[in-house]
Amino acid sequence: MLIDDFGQILKDHGVRSGSGVPCSFFTPLVNYMDTDPGLDYLGAASEGEAVAIAAGLCTGGRPAFALMQNSGLGNAVNPITSMLYIYQIPVALLVSHRGEPGRGDEPQHRLMGQITEELVRLCGVECHVLQPTSFADELASALGRGVPAGWVCRKETLEKGPKARPVTLAVTTSAFELPPRRSLQPSVRREEALASLLPLFNRGVDQPAVIGTTGKLSRELYELDDREHTRNNRFYMVGSMGCASGFGLGVARARSRRKVVVLDGDGAMLMKMGTLATIGAVKPTNLHHIVIDNGAHESTGAQPTVSPGVDFAAIALACGYRQAATVADLGEFRATFERQFESEGPTLLRMLVNVGSRGDLGRPSLEPRDGWLRFKQFLESE
Repeated sequence: MLIDDFGQILKDHGVRSGSGVPCSFFTPLVNYMDTDPGLDYLGAASEGEAVAIAAGLCTGGRPAFALMQNSGLGNAVNPITSMLYIYQIPVALLVSHRGEPGRGDEPQHRLMGQITEELVRLCGVECHVLQPTSFADELASALGRGVPAGWVCRKETLEKGPKARPVTLAVTTSAFELPPRRSLQPSVRREEALASLLPLFNRGVDQPAVIGTTGKLSRELYELDDREHTRNNRFYMVGSMGCASGFGLGVARARSRRKVVVLDGDGAMLMKMGTLATIGAVKPTNLHHIVIDNGAHESTGAQPTVSPGVDFAAIALACGYRQAATVADLGEFRATFERQFESEGPTLLRMLVNVGSRGDLGRPSLEPRDGWLRFKQFLESE
């Protein structure tokens, strides 16, 4: 199938955006996306991140695909099963078929080649073999029903296409100044930190899109005022640990006039720290990233993370964030974020907090799919 024909099918169905980790089988598509100024392709640091970015793009109103080599499908199982499936976000999954039975390939692809199609289906996603004669109808059907779907691409299914743009590697060392070293101790719990931001989240007609990471953070955010007052600008990640930042990047990319706030945790940040590099490279001016760091996986019993030895702010600056800071005082947290919020993103603010949550902490009564639809409608209202 000529890549121009495949690309035209994507365009005809409104799919002009995508994210992925490339495979040689998809070289024609990646080059096609990268050289057409009317298309938007974001290279991702991992396959799971690519799924999260594509999901954010779809949520923001841009139909999108996530592409990957099947050897990386395992890296994407978490967001496929706990994001695409749970929320029914209609991302088109494009998965290559390295190690296809009957074809010679490298030894590392043998097992995955045998189970690729079955694994996609086990993730709750309908699976097709990419065929020139049926792809358009299959894509139209999935998008029309609003469901995720997968296509497994065999070798040489996609042909020809433009050459890749030349890669220019120009690295500037010491491109930023580290803030002075400080010794900080937390004095409040996570819920108090979240509560201090509510006036900013709820003010005026241009409310930001607020995305909460999985675990107790989203539960507390919901309990604070969404349970009593409908807050359409909130999205609660019920799974997909580490994917809130990638999802937020996709939303910010799709809705460039809407400020987007990602509320992350230290454990989630550590799990997908490569997303910092992607965000820093893309530089969405409307994205603001907050890391509420208690040094623990609190939702699973407060097992310690390695965050005390990690300078998230310095890493964010090194990755290309425009501003980044670490604070522990509640007043400084609120004041610093207000300054960042009024500045160009991407920005990152790490707030150190104590472990602990209220004993009667509830869970969102909103069904995940309903919460996603509510958030999507909010984004479409701008």
